[in-house]
Amino acid sequence: METGNGAESAPQGEPEPAPEGSRVPLARSPERFLNRELSDLALIARVLEESCNDAHQLLERLRFLSISADLLDQFFTVRVSSLRRAIEEGDSDTSPDGLTAPEQLRRVSDRADELTRDIQGGWEQIETCLNDEGIHLVDDAALTAEERSWLARHFAQHVLPALTPFTIDREHPFPFVPSGGICAIVEMTDPHQTLLIPLPGVIPRFVRLPGDDVRIVTAETMLERNAAALFPGREVRHFALFQILRDNELALEERNDDLRLMVESGLQGRDKANIIRLKFGAGSSADSRNFVARHLGVINDVSLDELGSTGSDVTALDVATVDAMLGIADAMQLMTGTLTAEFPELTFPRFESRMPQRLLDFDNDCFAAIRDSDLLLHWPFETFDVVANFLAQAAEDPGVLAIKQTLYRTSDDSPIVAALIRAAEAGKSVTAVVELEARDNESANISLSQRMEAAGVQIVYGIVGLKVHCKSTYVVRREEDDTLMYAHLGTGNYHPGNARIYTDLSFFTCDPDITHDAAMVFNYLTSNTLTPTRVLAVAPDNLRSRLFDLIDREIHNARAGRPAHVWAKLNSLIDPRMIDKLYEASEAGVEVDLVVRRHCTLRPGIEGLSSNIQVKSIIGRFLEHSRIYCFANGHTMPDARAEVFMSSADWMDRNFDDRVELMVPMRDPLIHRQILEQIMVANLADTRQTWHLHADGSYRRDSEQDGFCAQSWFMQAPGLSGLGSRAAEATFPPGRRT
Repeated sequence: METGNGAESAPQGEPEPAPEGSRVPLARSPERFLNRELSDLALIARVLEESCNDAHQLLERLRFLSISADLLDQFFTVRVSSLRRAIEEGDSDTSPDGLTAPEQLRRVSDRADELTRDIQGGWEQIETCLNDEGIHLVDDAALTAEERSWLARHFAQHVLPALTPFTIDREHPFPFVPSGGICAIVEMTDPHQTLLIPLPGVIPRFVRLPGDDVRIVTAETMLERNAAALFPGREVRHFALFQILRDNELALEERNDDLRLMVESGLQGRDKANIIRLKFGAGSSADSRNFVARHLGVINDVSLDELGSTGSDVTALDVATVDAMLGIADAMQLMTGTLTAEFPELTFPRFESRMPQRLLDFDNDCFAAIRDSDLLLHWPFETFDVVANFLAQAAEDPGVLAIKQTLYRTSDDSPIVAALIRAAEAGKSVTAVVELEARDNESANISLSQRMEAAGVQIVYGIVGLKVHCKSTYVVRREEDDTLMYAHLGTGNYHPGNARIYTDLSFFTCDPDITHDAAMVFNYLTSNTLTPTRVLAVAPDNLRSRLFDLIDREIHNARAGRPAHVWAKLNSLIDPRMIDKLYEASEAGVEVDLVVRRHCTLRPGIEGLSSNIQVKSIIGRFLEHSRIYCFANGHTMPDARAEVFMSSADWMDRNFDDRVELMVPMRDPLIHRQILEQIMVANLADTRQTWHLHADGSYRRDSEQDGFCAQSWFMQAPGLSGLGSRAAEATFPPGRRT
């Protein structure tokens, strides 16, 4: 793993030039695309690189390390499991870049092994740095007699009652271990016996020892030292750890007309889904590894091509032994204790999201502020509280007749859900469209829907075969002799926690065209009938075609000699048809600047294919999540006559074809300027947290570590539409055209 300025991620390889006389030029060859899976792993490498970035405070580097470990685990449970299923089902389809599932699995396995080693090495480096700062992660040998005595008491009182040891024999089958769960394997003597002790998730992974010094032990160190307490009079011969990762796919059997029952049944099956990866901790013996492998169905000599016919749960390619700590994703727990308060110099400077001045100008009356003009918030730099206050005001306002709301992900204590419940209890018409298949939020969304339904909220689960991914609220309010409609539309979820760490756009309006369309979208979600919209583009109906029309206009302008430019900011770009359209635009002379945080399978900068396309990725303190699309419309960017949109959709086939998504035009002049001249210009000008994608799939970091940082600038620069009476304080980032 390279560190420091000019770092570079692993390449996928340059496309092979077409043979002379070939009938398949690069523009039609699968090699015009990068591989999606390797692009996903490249993101993990970029996040991991931030853990080595000396410009970050030490505990924040630890956070990046933990995130990279968690992302790698997710990659196995989601992406590797998908490849495994394709192989087991005999699927011979190839990816857009021309690889079969076995070919992809071979490549990602090699790269994932490299990342596993790099993450382990990163942990060892950070552990050394923590020690230098007075934060000591101690092993058993470093414990004092007093600490061992304290640990024994702590273990007996707080840990031992929650543990359940399992012997493994004919009468006692191998116990269930959940995905991500860590389990100890213990070999006892007198008589010889092998037992398993799962570590319950309720037990903290790290324990702070008493005393003035900061000394911390892991739960497994405490368990190993005190395991004999579970078996009085016997000796522990060997102690080792393992962790398993399971397939995260939710398999729904369409045997029931009730989607909620189908999802609940699918969740029960996912808990015991196929094992995708098996990891052993350092010091595990061959005997203990073989014992676990045998009981889990591991066949170490199976070849990848034979996987579909073996019936085994895992293969040798999915087994790893780590040299440092197992389950490094749990290191995030160190950030949730007292360390951040004790060592503020080791964390990012404290930042509080701003309340827009325009809301204060209207005494926090959301309806009055929105009637005055549209409002755009940029999370987390402006506060999510405005959204919560908007719903709370709607719930309590006697003039509000109806509220309609989509929910994809939210928190257990969501102020949005609480407001919807209060509104229903007050007799208002309240409808919530809850997406039950939001990955890893299925159980929480079922629980929230049941709570709301009990309070009188009308619950709808969307449209069969489509995920409802759009983020929207619709409020009907009687005002004097008129009835007005208000809408909130966003790029991010109604989740207060996410809104503190994700960058997203949050748009409020009472524009009659947009509110009309919002009403039509909710009717579509509740009745499965879509009336033509005026200004919103809706997936899967017309989002792709609308974007293609906008790009075609840029192509026409370029060929006519007029300025032609596409700016886009999104999370993912992997839709082959969209990539081909961008290639077409590039070759027509359209300048294409893309800010893509996650995976991108477009190859930029290739003569004759994509020479006018640049792709960058920003990895910083906050997770970039907003989706913005801008089209020059015959003028030099940024310009007031450009067309600007925000959207809930990335440019992935699933967003265009399998989800309900919205693209919203930004017609208010101030918001138009805010997105173009503040948000997009700042992102394009960033040189401190930027990585540039190259044609071979590698990412190279900008060398300007003292350069411009977009996120730092947003933290001190209020958004234009929220300035209100402080409009004279408007500022703009470098690179803005005057």
